[in-house]
Amino acid sequence: MTAPAPLAVHMEGIVVHYPGGVAANAGASLAVAASSLHAVIGENGAGKTTLMHVLYGRRPPDRGRIRIAGSETRIPSAAAAIRLGIGMVSQHTTVVPALSVIENIILGAEPQVAGLIRLRLAIARAQAIAERLGIELPWTAASDRLSVAERQKAELVKALYRGARILILDEPTSALAPQEADTLFDVLRGLVANGGTVLLVTHKLQEVLAHAQSVTVLREGRTVAELATADTYAEELLALMLGQRAGPAGAPLVRAPDDSLAYETPWQRGPHSEMRRAPADPLQVRPMPLLECSNLRVRAADRGPGLCDVTLEVLPGEILGIAGIDGSGQQELVEAVVGLRSPASGHVRLEGEELASLDVNARRERGVTYIPGDRQAEGLVLDFSIEENLLLGRQRDRRFGGGRHIDGSVTGATAADVIRRHGIRAAGTRAPAFSLSGGNQQKLVVARALAGAPRLLVAVQPTRGLDVTATRRVHEALREAAGRGAGVLLVSLDLDEILDLSDRVAVLYAGRIAGVLDRSEADQRAVGRLMLGT
Repeated sequence: MTAPAPLAVHMEGIVVHYPGGVAANAGASLAVAASSLHAVIGENGAGKTTLMHVLYGRRPPDRGRIRIAGSETRIPSAAAAIRLGIGMVSQHTTVVPALSVIENIILGAEPQVAGLIRLRLAIARAQAIAERLGIELPWTAASDRLSVAERQKAELVKALYRGARILILDEPTSALAPQEADTLFDVLRGLVANGGTVLLVTHKLQEVLAHAQSVTVLREGRTVAELATADTYAEELLALMLGQRAGPAGAPLVRAPDDSLAYETPWQRGPHSEMRRAPADPLQVRPMPLLECSNLRVRAADRGPGLCDVTLEVLPGEILGIAGIDGSGQQELVEAVVGLRSPASGHVRLEGEELASLDVNARRERGVTYIPGDRQAEGLVLDFSIEENLLLGRQRDRRFGGGRHIDGSVTGATAADVIRRHGIRAAGTRAPAFSLSGGNQQKLVVARALAGAPRLLVAVQPTRGLDVTATRRVHEALREAAGRGAGVLLVSLDLDEILDLSDRVAVLYAGRIAGVLDRSEADQRAVGRLMLGT
């Protein structure tokens, strides 16, 4: 009989309370074999990220024990975790915007000779790590202009630069294109083969089953299962996350009309099929575009192609998906549409009205709303309450008092309704945004953008970091908005999300439109070829 592998990480009885009495962890445990890829899954608010923050020294537990490689230890800080060989790549990166990429990577671990930092030596070391990972980074560029995916890559290099042997990855593929995700997992397998240990926090069950050897399931702050992935399947994992009875392998879990969850057999209709809109009648008169971008040129955000003569349109009631490798011009397109960046030339029109001279607020008043790709850097003021964050951008609305006076009873009732309808787990309407889990923060950003019946919704990575049921709810909300006549410009690096939701898919490559595909033409292969410029 083969002896069990020694544990690289063993956590027992971890309890963590946040302000307001919310128990993020309520006796959670975690046992990770050395030289393995171990997944940690659970619904939004189940306590996954908090447990990882305890392991990385960012949040001391109220109670519990931690053993690293068999030795009991305290981890009072991230510096202590690094000394133990633990590294973490978070959903929300810790880059210092004022520093360059390489300066962020070596911060606190600068190679020095006679008191002088050897920047060239640091770049050479970082470049060697990046080449093993199969990624490229602009070492001397300012970090504040990196995309979300580039920041994640820089954080990964940073952790390995510091000699991490136990690597925590929190939703690492949420901002990566499929090809980049495949490359990342190749790298992670190489790290494990060379004695490293990887903890993967993810909502993507297929990633868990494809790449992890074992999985821990959390629910409501507690560990409810620890399984070998070879002995389980997606429906069982989902049922454990939700506290439901597992259905047969291959039967998808779907939402019933009464908002309960039920299993369907393979011959029944698939998830969301009732929400799909029929293809347009070719004899029907084509409606006037809601959004028109014509011959749009936008200078690059420090690096990358920018936009070059991009022409596209979004019709009323249509979801137009924008696919592409990260950095292909998505950021410039979104910022030109919502008013954060002025085009060098070309036009952006909403229902025929030129938007060039209008700022963000004026566009919002005309019905343009925005779900940003980074909820913490762009979407929320973390020290503000849920109620205050929902009010941002709408504080001058007469329903809430008109700007000079805010009607607290109205804003409170509105926030309570949003918490209920969107399933946000919080201590109350006045709970600060920083007290919410990442997934619940994302729900808050999405809820605010959907409020008030937008005419055009620009949604960037709208389900990043959301669990299966929350993702389904957001998808349904986007379809419902389109069903009411709104246009949706959906920018996502999740190709499955693009293909599932979009009526048409426009693919960006090197700042240009590589092709526009109807729903009937768009599949993984066709879109993937365009994403790679072939």
